[in-house]
Amino acid sequence: MDITIQFEAQLRNIAGCSTTRLSVPDVCSVAEAIRIAAASFSSELEQRLVTPEGSLQRSVLLFVNDEMVSHDQCESHPLKSADTILLYPPISGG
Repeated sequence: MDITIQFEAQLRNIAGCSTTRLSVPDVCSVAEAIRIAAASFSSELEQRLVTPEGSLQRSVLLFVNDEMVSHDQCESHPLKSADTILLYPPISGG
């Protein structure tokens, strides 16, 4: 199935694009889709999204169709065709 991944802020700069279409298996979790996407981009983006152990970086905020998905749910949260995953990097300021 096809989904869309949208990158925000620094992740957009690292990816070199704001969105990408991605073909994933028909049964696919949010975490699996992000690992697939990360592997298809630069190693810098992969390091920002995925730990060396293969877990998702906890600092990145995840949304599916504008609904936040916690890191505890991302391995089991199923995707549907045409879903959009939105990735926000950590934001700091003061």
